[in-house]
Amino acid sequence: MPSDLLSPPALPSTPRPRDELLIPSYVLERRDEYGTVGQRGIVGSLDVRGPDSGHVLRHTQVDERGVASHLRTLRDRGGVRDPLLLAAPDLGAFDECVTDTMSHPPDLLLATPDDGELRLWACDRRWTTVPPPLSPVLLADGHHRLEAARRLYRTRPGPTTGRLPALVVDHARHPLRLGAAHRVVAGLDLRRAVAAAGRFARVRLRPPSSALVPPQRGSFLLTGHGQSWEVSAISPALLARRLRWLPSEWAELDAAVCDHVLIPLLCVEQGLEPDVGYTTSRPPPGQIGVVLPAPTWNQIWSSAAGGNGMPPNSTTLGPGPIPELLAYLG
Repeated sequence: MPSDLLSPPALPSTPRPRDELLIPSYVLERRDEYGTVGQRGIVGSLDVRGPDSGHVLRHTQVDERGVASHLRTLRDRGGVRDPLLLAAPDLGAFDECVTDTMSHPPDLLLATPDDGELRLWACDRRWTTVPPPLSPVLLADGHHRLEAARRLYRTRPGPTTGRLPALVVDHARHPLRLGAAHRVVAGLDLRRAVAAAGRFARVRLRPPSSALVPPQRGSFLLTGHGQSWEVSAISPALLARRLRWLPSEWAELDAAVCDHVLIPLLCVEQGLEPDVGYTTSRPPPGQIGVVLPAPTWNQIWSSAAGGNGMPPNSTTLGPGPIPELLAYLG
């Protein structure tokens, strides 16, 4: 297991485990097509005030348009379609809940999109009426949904607005997969972008044999038309000038360098306003993209504990809940 996977020094020493942070409904186990357990956790309802008490650590910033969209959805539908995804470095007292609940055959079996299987056990009333306390957890996915729910709760406090469906996974035993979110830049001309990047960074064409190898930290791949150009060693003076208004720790984050230095400079040279899309896989061959290196777990935990968070669309964490999980659970 990587040494920075849990990164305990980055976690707050307080607060203590909190009662009713998570009210369990089901224990979940996800297996791949070969029967190997890849994820285990608890499906339940999470107190939306978790961030205020320091029990839910958010590792990335949110944008107001995304929050506003989810706020409209919450007001119109009265709920969300998918649970939040959170990682627990230590399930603590919930370990007993998981073991006890899984002591009989599963109550529900569902297929997963990757040809695996999802097993679910309904929690006994003794766990749902008196939930175990839970230590701080990392919010892996659902930052905009949670922020929208927090704002709605402030204006309409009550039991129906105070909680959101959530999946809290046992990150110590079955860690989430960590990857980068890549960029697709509309309208960018690859040839001109390569020439422009060469004026402030080192640029080299990747041979076909290494075109699919992910970039190292501090470097990027400009891709399109079947080519991959590695961009590295961006001018330190340029980085300092363009990142000086951002949180100081962002200077070490590749997503910040990409969004605030690399892409803006490439677009300005072509007279474009940056029109950026995001993808968890490599950008399609017919589009011009920027492939980023994956962040590290140390960066995730430090950003979550420090309060500034990472830039939006910095990470992909998974696997997340299967589509329509809440509909299957009723």
